[in-house]
Amino acid sequence: MHKLATGVLALAFVCGHCASAQDSGATKPDYPPNFPASGYRPLPPHFQPRRVIAANPEKVAAAPPPLPSYQQPPIPERGYLWVPGFWAWRKSVPDYFWVPGTWVRLPQSGLLWTPPYWSQVDGGYAYHAGYWASEVGFYGGINYGFGYTGSGYQGGRWDNGSFTYNRAANNLGSFDSTSVYDQAVSVEENASRISYNGGERGTAARPTQQQETLANGQHIGQTPEQQKHFELAAMDRSLYSKLNNGKPAIAATQRPGILAGPEVARWSEPPKDNAPSNSEVSTGRPESAVVEPATASGR
Repeated sequence: MHKLATGVLALAFVCGHCASAQDSGATKPDYPPNFPASGYRPLPPHFQPRRVIAANPEKVAAAPPPLPSYQQPPIPERGYLWVPGFWAWRKSVPDYFWVPGTWVRLPQSGLLWTPPYWSQVDGGYAYHAGYWASEVGFYGGINYGFGYTGSGYQGGRWDNGSFTYNRAANNLGSFDSTSVYDQAVSVEENASRISYNGGERGTAARPTQQQETLANGQHIGQTPEQQKHFELAAMDRSLYSKLNNGKPAIAATQRPGILAGPEVARWSEPPKDNAPSNSEVSTGRPESAVVEPATASGR
């Protein structure tokens, strides 16, 4: 009898411990334990972002919000290229969340970044992933700013194995280098903040045969730093459009994966008029940008 009682007590202890572990696991948040609580708006229980690996390629019924206005943080050091921010979709929420623009270390010499974009298709909106290649491909005619005016790239170029930066399109801060030039960036006077291609309200650009070949050819996807940056954005509640009304608190960062600190750019109010100016940020141009209706070439 004594052995039986001891066995029952042991079984009860083990079961109780298992139940406690299951209960604690069920309430454990999906995001890291050090997820900052202050400064973030709380979400209802059914609206808890979970870790995401990549933007969902399936069609989305709702159009992505307009591109937010912000100023570009200064380049951290030589060897980085600006990767503009974009809206990604979270099916499990469901909602769009903003992936802040950031400076990314170039994965290898001779490569440039083609930003991702959304396009209107039958039954909704489809996501097209960005990639690294020897030239900039089609990204929907979306004016992401900072050299990504909708076609090609005017923020810099490769010259004999060395990358040179266009100071007119980038915030180079105190960057002191001989690999810098200053060339006016041509931008449409009425450039909008539309974030998708096609349909009645989207951009009307269409890919050329060369751009289609580039997209279907061999290229490099996002780097591990970009992937980490994407995943951290998906776990930040302040970046979801239903909570920020299309105005993310973190619009851009100086380095990927760092969403706090003095070099984080916040959403800023765009100019009320449509006239371009040197300080206009609605199209993602830094204060130092020169805006002229010129026929500036270069990628």
